[in-house]
Parts: sequence; structure tokens; C-alpha cells
Amino acid sequence: MTPVADGVVAEVERPAAAAAAVASHRTEPLLAVEEVSVAFGGLRAVDRLSFEVDPGTIVGLIGPNGAGKSTALKIIGGEVRPTSGRVRFDGTDLVGTAPHEAARRGLVRTFQLGGEFGRLTVMENLLVAVPGMKGQSLLGALAGKRFWRASQDAEVRRARDILSGLQLRDKEDAYASDLSGGQRKLVEIARALMARPKMLLLDEPMAGVNRSLARRIEETLSSLRAEGIALLLVEHELGSVERLCERVVVMASGSKIAEGDMSEVRSRDDVLSAYLGRRR
Repeated sequence: MTPVADGVVAEVERPAAAAAAVASHRTEPLLAVEEVSVAFGGLRAVDRLSFEVDPGTIVGLIGPNGAGKSTALKIIGGEVRPTSGRVRFDGTDLVGTAPHEAARRGLVRTFQLGGEFGRLTVMENLLVAVPGMKGQSLLGALAGKRFWRASQDAEVRRARDILSGLQLRDKEDAYASDLSGGQRKLVEIARALMARPKMLLLDEPMAGVNRSLARRIEETLSSLRAEGIALLLVEHELGSVERLCERVVVMASGSKIAEGDMSEVRSRDDVLSAYLGRRR
């Protein structure tokens, strides 16, 4: 991740340019959601949803409140099992796979309400997210520091690099509970990166964040795309979606109603009707 110099947020790379770079060596999608449906009682929350996300791209999943976006994210991440359909990630069907198993495969989710540990420092929050840390195992505890110290030191250095890129290096010893809402969102992203993801599922990372921190989050997400990490972004801040996403999937009442870039979908009557309750 490229640090942002002197507190100034660099201009976010245009999505089309990033998409073109990836397209030159694209083979198959990293994530393929195929005819996925789920019903709760008599309510079909997601209805035959299909879309794909390629490596090193950012796809937006947008729609009005109640459209089914969060449920779709839960299905992809393994929290909700679909009634029908498949979720393929990196060539493997994830239906029936628990969230922690999906994370081990490289599919990591962040949450709108951060899951950080308030009584731990920022650094401790990042280190507990590292899978398979030697010092966290029973063998590591019995073997002592000589067994796990070198690997932990390497992870501390990696955590500091990530925090530097997010302009949080000076907060590593602060308790997570003392951070602002926007800083907690950044810590949530940092924790996800410690798991070495191939793809991030992001649930409203801009919600409740001031403009300055929102732009920093945008810069961070753009940098991750440049590093080859794919992102699926659920977000109501459509300005951020347009700056970041080369393609968006629009949902309403559980179904996909449109797909394309923002300039294409914003002019469609069915999208306007879903958002505004009226047609032109």
C-alpha cells in the first residue's frame, strides 16, 4: 500500500484505467455469484442474483434500503446459506463454508459496525487477526518466545507498514475504543489486510465518516486494487462508488435490476424508480 504523503489524499485512480490494466491478463472471475436466492419465511430477500468480480477490480453493490445488499454480502461471506444457487470463489464453491474458512481461502469481510476490540490497542487488534500466529497456539505457549518471537516480529513490521499506509502509525499504542468512528473503519480495513486477503467484502465503509477520512478510505481502497486485491463494496455514498467502482450492480426488492458503470445505470428508469419511487 502506498502511504499518503503529508496528510494530503492523492487523487483516486480512475476505475476505467484500473479495469483496462486487469483486463489485459484476465482469465476467469475471482468471485462468481450464480443464481443465488434466499428466503426467510415467505419473504424472498435475494432472488436469483448473479454477477462476477474479477481480480484487482472494485465492484459496487448498490440499491435503496431493503434492496437485499447486506443479505447478499452475508451469503457471499458464508454467514447465510442460500436456498439455491452457487457462490464460487477462486474456483471453489463456497456454499456451506463457514466465514472463517472463507477467510482462510482469501475472502475477508469488514462490517458497517466495526468488530474491533475496544480494550486492545490498535496494534493488538491487528495481530489477533493474523491467521495461524505461532504464539496463539498451545504449542507456541508451551514452547515459549523463542519459538514464535521471530514470526511475531515480522507481523509487527507488516502491521506498521499497513498502519503507515492508512496514516495511523501514531495510533498503534492507542486503545481502539479511543479512536474516532472513521479511524475505527480504517482499523477494520487494516485488520482485514493482516489476513492477506485476495478479496474484501466491504459493508458501508464510508458510513458516518467525515469527508477527510472518507477520502483517505477511498485512497486506501484504490491502492488495494492497484495491488491486485478485489473488492465488493456495499455503499450508499454514490460519489465514492462512482470514483472507485468500474462497475456497479443495482439491487431492488432482492433482485438485480441493472449492471454497468455509474453513468449507464443512473440514467435508467428502473433505477430511478427504485431510488426515487417514480419514473421520468
